Amino acid sequence: QKHQIIDRRELGEVEWTTLSLNDLFDVSIGNNIDGNKIDKYTGTIPYITRKESNNGIDGFLNKSFDEKYYSEIENFVITIGNETAKPFVQRYNFYTGTKVNILTPKEEKINNFYIMQFICEMIEKQRNRFSYSFSANSTRLKLQNIKLPTKDGQLDLIFMEQYMKRIENKVL
Repeated sequence: QKHQIIDRRELGEVEWTTLSLNDLFDVSIGNNIDGNKIDKYTGTIPYITRKESNNGIDGFLNKSFDEKYYSEIENFVITIGNETAKPFVQRYNFYTGTKVNILTPKEEKINNFYIMQFICEMIEKQRNRFSYSFSANSTRLKLQNIKLPTKDGQLDLIFMEQYMKRIENKVL
């Protein structure tokens, strides 16, 4: 089903402001589960690693694996692998491999799948700043700036959501 679109502004038609990821998110490092030492083929809970595809999923684990490594999320978070710096929105509970950062929204108002997707795209635009020798670790991510659309001095959440819905409609 396609989305109803109420805002057709393009990227060049909105105001932009620069914000630090630390202004928007609590940045933490994920679990530290070594994929070479586990069965990642028979479970049901996504195992998120530094992969650059498939939303970072590198298999599925059982919840009984070890409760202390389980990341329970209430809404949405963004995961970013240190070396790949590839951001993905996660909407289900998951485990992480080594060197995976988790960005948890500080404010409920941005905790929306489409807004988080938009923010991921803006993080993606900065991805070339990082490399294997200069990884996207949690310290650097907290200092990372991105540009986001604003209206009347506030984040333009309607535009971000509508823009991503328009892209989804094109794919559908």
